[in-house]
This record gives sequence, structure tokens and C-alpha cells, in this order.
Amino acid sequence: MLNTFRQWLIRVLTAPATDSANNHHAVEDVPYRSTSSIVPYDENLLERSRTQWQFGDWASLAALDRDTLRHHPDRAKLALLAAAGHSATGSTEEARQYTRLALDWGCSKKQVTQILIAGVHNTLGRAAAVSGQEQCALQHFQASLKVGAPQSDVRLLCQARVSQQLSQLGLSAPIPQTTSIRDGSNPFSARLNLPDVTP
Repeated sequence: MLNTFRQWLIRVLTAPATDSANNHHAVEDVPYRSTSSIVPYDENLLERSRTQWQFGDWASLAALDRDTLRHHPDRAKLALLAAAGHSATGSTEEARQYTRLALDWGCSKKQVTQILIAGVHNTLGRAAAVSGQEQCALQHFQASLKVGAPQSDVRLLCQARVSQQLSQLGLSAPIPQTTSIRDGSNPFSARLNLPDVTP
């Protein structure tokens, strides 16, 4: 078949130009197809959404639009992150829908399980923080990051996650004083017994 096609193509390309109405080998004009049906997508959306997940910015993840995700090449992972956002904000029905989309669009059950378990740890961390159990809260926030983003630097991300979660809960984290910044200590470390990561 390829040989026949090759011979036909050679014949058409090497044939002298004649009136196309009389030439049964003439190539038909192919109508121009506009590329307007191609939907543009945000190339940085996945990276931004991962960062929002790591920091615990659940409202931003829950705001991801299904129609935007539908045409994105990383739609499965984005749907999973949106499910995490909906779950953390209490929108359980939307969380189920986005979890189903993530699975339908190609997320593995392992990925879904990791993010859902990470969400449970985050919720337990928030509950412990509200009840004043700072060490327990810290352990759950760390576990959330370890389970959900095992390749990330949990030590660095945990401080951002703790700060974001305390802020969402209306709990005040200590405001950094210029003296503590200059002397290299970390004001969040003292509040939640975090290891100091400043150089």
C-alpha cells in the first residue's frame, strides 16, 4: 500500500501542469482549517497549582474552573489538586466530582490516594492547631507534605504551610521582628517548635 501511494505521489508531483478539470490525478484543494478551535492554556497553571497545594491555598485550588482544565494537557493532575482544594474547603460533592474527573483523565489511584491522605493529615493538623496542640499540628502538617509531595523539601515547605493554615484559621502566628530576622532566628520555629532552617 505504501508503495502504491509512493508511486501515485511521484506521478502527481512529476506530471506536467495541465488543466485540473481534465486531470483525474489533480490534487484537490483542501479547505483551510482555522486554528481557532485550539483552546489556549496556561502553561504555568500546573506549577502554580502545585505551589498553592504545598502552601495550603485551598481557595485558589477550589477556584480552578472545570472548562479551563478540560483543555489543559495536565488536566488530570489539575483536577486532583482542585479536588484537594474543594475537600479542604468543605465542598465534598465538588471534591468527589473533581476526584472522578482526575481518575477519568488519567490520574493513578496511587496519586489520588496520596493527595486524599495528605488532605486528612492537613485537616488533623488544623484541628490540633485549633485545640492548642502545636507539636501534633506540626507533625500532621509535615505528614501531609511528605505524603502528598514526597520529592519536595518538607522542611522548607512546612513553615509556609503552617503559616498559611494558622492564618486561615484566624490564629495569629508571631509577627517577625526585625531583630529576630537579623539575628538569624525564625519566629515561626519558636511558636511551633520547627527546626530553624536559616543559614
